[in-house]
Amino acid sequence: MIRPYLISCSVMGLLFSSWTIPGPVQAADTPVVLADQGRAEAWIVIPTGTRPDSRTAEAARLLAHFFERMSGVRLDIFQEAQLGAVYVDGGMVVHGLPDDAIIGFEDIPGEAPLPTPPQMNLVLLGPCDLTAELGLNAEGLGPGGLRVRTTGNVVALLGGPDRVDGEAGRDDGGIWHAAIELLEQLGCRYLWPGETGLVIPRKPSLAIPPMDIAKTPLIRRRGIRWGEDIGHERFDTGLQRLHVDPDTWQAAHARALGDAPPVAWTQWHRLGGELPDFRHAGGGLSPSGGWEAHHERHPEWFALQADGTRDQGGDDRFRLCKSNPELIAFVANDIIARVHADPSIRLVSLDPNDGGSNTGFCLCDACAALDHPDGPEVQFLTFGPPATPGGRRQRTNLDHVSLTERMVAYWNAIAEKVTAVHPDLLFGVSAYSRYINPPIERRLHPNLVVRYVPPTTDLWEGWLRMGARRVLWRPNILLQGWHDGKLRSYVGDLAERMAFFADSGMMQTDLNTIRHWWGVHGLNYYAAARLCWDPYLSAEAIIEDYARHGFGAGAEAIQRFFHRIEALTAEGVHRSFEDLTDRRYTAEVLAELRALLNEAEEAVDDDVVIARVRFLRTGLNYTELAEELSELAWRASNREAIDHNLTQRLVDLHTLVLQDLLLHHNLVINVPYLAWRSATFAQYAPIRGRTTVPSDPALLERVGSSTYGLRGTEQGLDDMLQAFGGGGPAS
Repeated sequence: MIRPYLISCSVMGLLFSSWTIPGPVQAADTPVVLADQGRAEAWIVIPTGTRPDSRTAEAARLLAHFFERMSGVRLDIFQEAQLGAVYVDGGMVVHGLPDDAIIGFEDIPGEAPLPTPPQMNLVLLGPCDLTAELGLNAEGLGPGGLRVRTTGNVVALLGGPDRVDGEAGRDDGGIWHAAIELLEQLGCRYLWPGETGLVIPRKPSLAIPPMDIAKTPLIRRRGIRWGEDIGHERFDTGLQRLHVDPDTWQAAHARALGDAPPVAWTQWHRLGGELPDFRHAGGGLSPSGGWEAHHERHPEWFALQADGTRDQGGDDRFRLCKSNPELIAFVANDIIARVHADPSIRLVSLDPNDGGSNTGFCLCDACAALDHPDGPEVQFLTFGPPATPGGRRQRTNLDHVSLTERMVAYWNAIAEKVTAVHPDLLFGVSAYSRYINPPIERRLHPNLVVRYVPPTTDLWEGWLRMGARRVLWRPNILLQGWHDGKLRSYVGDLAERMAFFADSGMMQTDLNTIRHWWGVHGLNYYAAARLCWDPYLSAEAIIEDYARHGFGAGAEAIQRFFHRIEALTAEGVHRSFEDLTDRRYTAEVLAELRALLNEAEEAVDDDVVIARVRFLRTGLNYTELAEELSELAWRASNREAIDHNLTQRLVDLHTLVLQDLLLHHNLVINVPYLAWRSATFAQYAPIRGRTTVPSDPALLERVGSSTYGLRGTEQGLDDMLQAFGGGGPAS
C-alpha cells in the first residue's frame, strides 16, 4: 500500500519538533514500545474520517490520557491518511516507499512531495487499510466484542459489529471495550469514583507485551442502577434532615472526586449494551391509558376487592382481573396495533404495576380458579368493608396461595394472540412480589422474558423447569445494609449467582442499586460490575484483583480484611434491629480488622495507596460507631443498664461524624441517603439518637477546621472522640 503524506501544516510543525532518529525495527514477538524514558515511540491512529464525537475517537483520547499519565509522554493521535507513505512488509508497518515503487509528483497532493516521517510504532483503533493489509479483523466477535492484537510494530484494537442482523439490541462499544482491555492489561483499574480510586501505574518505559485477546460479552445488556442524588425526593429529604443545602453537598462531592476523571466509573467497567427493556406496565393496559381511560366503561377489567367493589381508590398502580377474556383480547389487540404502527418494537411489557398503597389483587372466583391450590402461601392487602356503616373502607390482609399461575395464564393468553400476528415479538414479565414463586402446572410461552427479582437462585430452577429461557436478573442484592451503613462483603454470593444465571440464559442484568457507600460496600459494587462483563469470574479472583492493583505491597492484608468481612456478612451481620443479641463486630473482631488495615498501610510508601487504606479505615470506624450505638439502643430498649453520659457523647459524635463524612469523606458513605433510608436513624430512638444535630449545636461550627474531624488514621472510638475534641475513653 502506498499513500501520499497528507499531514496538515499545523500538525507538521508539531511532528518535526519531536522527531528522533528511529531505532531498529522490532521483531514480531517482542513488545511494542509506546514510550521510553520521556520519548514517544508510537502514534495513536484512527481510521480516516473518524468523527470527533465517535466512540473510536473517545477511545483514542482515553488511551492518550492514560498513556501520558503512565509514562509522562503524550502520544499524538492521527487519522490514517495523515501517516503519509507507508506500507506493510513482513508484518511490519514501514514508513516510506518500497524499493520498487514508482510514484510521480502528480500522485501526491500539493506542489511538492512532503518529507517522509520517521519510523514509529502504531496503536491502530478500528478497521482501516493497515489492519486489512496486516490480516487483522474482528471476525467471530459479537456485539460489544473486542480484539487486542500485537503484531510487528503495531497494537491493533478492533470491535465487533454493533448488532446482529435480525436480532433486537445493539452494542457499539467494541473499540471502547478494547481500549479498556488494553489499559487493564497494563495494570490500570478503577476501584471507586474519583482520583483516589483510579489506579494508574507509573511506567516510564511503556511497552505492550505480545498479546491476542478476543472477547464478546456474554451478557448483552449490562446494567447496574446508579443511585439518586440532588433533585431526587429521597436524597433531598436526607439533605434537609442533615440541615445541609444542595450547593454545599455538591461542592463536597466535587472535592471528593478531585480533578474530573477522564472516564466515568460505569464506562470503565463496560456497563451498557442495549436490549429491549421494560418497566411495570399495568399488565399491558397502561399504554392505552390504564385506570383513568377504562374504569368507567369497563370496571370489570380491574381487580375485585374484598368489599365487593372494583374501586382502585384512585391509585395509579392499579391491579387487573387477570381472568377477564375481554381484557385479554383488548390488551392483545392494542399490542398488535402498536407493532403494526412501529415495526421496530421488539418487546412489550406485560408486567403488573409495582406496589401500590391501595389496591389489592383480584378476588373474583374466575381468577381464584386459575391459582394452584398447592401453591405456597402469600399475603396481600385488599380493601375490606368499612368497620361501621358509612365509614371508610378498611385495608385488610388476606392469606392466599401464590398468584403465579394466574399471572402465567394471563401472559400466555396475550402472547398466543399476539404471536399469531407478530411471531418474533417478546414479552416482558416478572418473577416478583406475590408471583415470585415458579408456576406448578402452567408452562411459560417461549417468547416471555422473565425479569427475575430474587437475589437467590433457588426459585429459578422451578422457572426453568416450566419453560423460562430468557432471563433478566434484577435483584435487590446491592441494597444490603442500606439502612445502617455498616461494612458488608458478599462477593462470593454475587459470583456464584452470576455464573448460575449465565448458565441459565441470562440476557441482561439490572442490579439495584449502587447507593454510593464506597468505603463500606465498594468491593461489592466493583465485583458486580466485573461480573456483568465476565459472569464466570471467581470471588477469589475479584478480591485478589481489587487488592493487588489497588493496594500494592499491602494487598495480602487487604485480601484478609475482605475475607474476614465476607465471613462476618455470611454469619448475619445484616441482622435486624429486633435480633441484635448476637453482635458480630465485637471489640475483638474490630481490633483484628484494624490490625489488617494497619498492616497494609505499613507495607506501602505510596501516598495514594495510603489514602486508599485510610478510605477503608474511615468506613470501618463508622461501622464501629454504628455498631456501638445499635448495641446501646438494644440494651436501652430492653431496660438494661447503660452509661448515659457515654451514650450522649457517642450520639453527639455520630452527628458530627455524619457532617464530617458528608463534607470531607463524601464517597465513603452516602450520608443523605442514609439519613433518609434509616428514617433519621430510627433504630437509635431508645437512646435519643434519632437526630443529626448534637446536644450542643455550636459543635457543628467546628466541623471542617484543620484540627477538628476525621483523618482516616483513627484506631477506634477513643480516637474518633479525640478527633472531635471529645477526650476521655469511650468505654
